[in-house]
Amino acid sequence: MRSGLVRTWAFVLAKLSLFFIAAQAMAETGVDNLQNTSNDPLTPKMAFEFHNYAQPVLTDRPASGADQGYFRFVLPHASFGIDQMMRASMPVVASSWDPERAINGVGDFTIFNLAVHYFGDIKTGIGPLLVVPTASSPALGTRKWQAGVEAVVSAPHAWGLTTLLASWQQTLDGSGLQTVTAQPLLFFNLPDRFYLRSTGIASFTLGKNAVVPVGLGLGRVFELPNGASINTFVEPQYSVIQNGPGVAAFQVFAGLVIQLPVRFR
Repeated sequence: MRSGLVRTWAFVLAKLSLFFIAAQAMAETGVDNLQNTSNDPLTPKMAFEFHNYAQPVLTDRPASGADQGYFRFVLPHASFGIDQMMRASMPVVASSWDPERAINGVGDFTIFNLAVHYFGDIKTGIGPLLVVPTASSPALGTRKWQAGVEAVVSAPHAWGLTTLLASWQQTLDGSGLQTVTAQPLLFFNLPDRFYLRSTGIASFTLGKNAVVPVGLGLGRVFELPNGASINTFVEPQYSVIQNGPGVAAFQVFAGLVIQLPVRFR
């Protein structure tokens, strides 16, 4: 278990270091266009996000699947004179099924708060993460209190946006269950406010399972009056690493994000 933890953290730290170096080298004069600001998780605007993961194929579980519809709320604030981003996430329509039965309900509530720092055009955020066991069934969440750390690095470019989100969380009941995630986000801007995207979340539940999805999707941003915007997208994702029963072999990630011009101060 300890050697697996060391290898996983070495992988994540190496990925973070390489990403940060590449972001510094690639970040030209930041392009503050609508696609970049709509996709940047550190854009200081209030947002209402509606996301859905449709997972019709799970490893080692024939005729089984899952679906999770998330409501997420993002709030920029400047508590204690520090620019911060808070995001709360709740699976409000969660489903899991197999050949014998189907389960519907809600999942676990997750919230994190990031202190934001600036290095030229590159932005970073780091802060605490908390998972509240609100899942209505064991099939829809861990149903365990968890705490950890969330970190984000984001860099705009003339052609689009590169971002990396990483987290570590551990259960608080003494079971020692730990999860590490790494989510590289790549956005390539197209004419007429369309863009290509790849945003799969690599997740490693240490000693239990691992999944690394790679996606390619299409999105479009619509500008609204007074600085607001609507961002819609769909992104099929295939898991190039599938380790452990019940992880998604294939999924479709779709969403709608509404950003409102409410800034830090």
